[in-house]
Amino acid sequence: MTARLRIDDAFIARLHYEKTVYKTIAILWSRRWLIASVLLIVLMLDAVALVATGPRYTGEAILQVSFTREETASGPKNQSTAALDAGTVVDSVARLVRARAVASAAVDQLALDQDPNFTSGSLPRRILSSVRVKLGLEEPVSSKHDLAVARLMRQVNVTSDPRSYLISVSVTSSDPVRSAKLANTVVYEYMRKQLLQQVSDAYASAEREMMQVSVAYGRRHPAYLSSRTRLEALGARLDELRHRTPDGELARLVVGQTFWPAEPVFVPSGPNIIIVVGVSTAAALGGAIWLALLMGFPRTRESFYAASAVSSVDAAE
Repeated sequence: MTARLRIDDAFIARLHYEKTVYKTIAILWSRRWLIASVLLIVLMLDAVALVATGPRYTGEAILQVSFTREETASGPKNQSTAALDAGTVVDSVARLVRARAVASAAVDQLALDQDPNFTSGSLPRRILSSVRVKLGLEEPVSSKHDLAVARLMRQVNVTSDPRSYLISVSVTSSDPVRSAKLANTVVYEYMRKQLLQQVSDAYASAEREMMQVSVAYGRRHPAYLSSRTRLEALGARLDELRHRTPDGELARLVVGQTFWPAEPVFVPSGPNIIIVVGVSTAAALGGAIWLALLMGFPRTRESFYAASAVSSVDAAE
């Protein structure tokens, strides 16, 4: 008797599941035009968004940190700095590259504060500012330079690999030549600041040396005159670096770092059409199915034919 009851329960459960499946299929079939319409609308929106966005191109510049440095104070020699934590050094360099001061110098170098693509705020930000103004709230006004710096910092992507001592600086935009130029300019400005720091340190050291020679030998001694000549040369070098347009030749003068400039890549790096269409289609299909099940059968004569499978299962029960 117990086995009989178990068989009946299993039969009833199977009929229930079959009824649920048939009813679900019947609802989806009766709402097939709704599902197709949702998918069609989403595909059209994807097409419009892809056309409006256009292809994106990425320019990537590579910076390698070297852990040897050359000293010329008492003849050229190499001094190993491998005792330093490589990960810490590489991470510090990457943070300096993405610093706001470097981005600001790049904006000044390329006059990006005159480019509407860099000085116009995002749409959500403009809407928020309009709402705050209408509500009578104070809204700080950002200069074009600040807007351009913020936009450039969002576009620049800096990644580091401590194991290989490599730092990647990449910029993505709608123009492959512009992407490469932006990436190179950011690194050039960073390396100019590094070179300025190195020459400034040498200038300070030469100034101290000249003062010591002046006290020890006087200002007419050849050693003092030589120190003063070296100090004047370093000062002229500082002035030249401050006004010079950074380029590959300047980057090669930086000790301890090697730079590989970005080249224009005319193969789009995005957007990935397959992923965009696939994800949006899957989401639209899931939403359309949920909406169809929520609405149930349509109130028309066709619902009778759509629900025939369900009624046959009910009759069998």
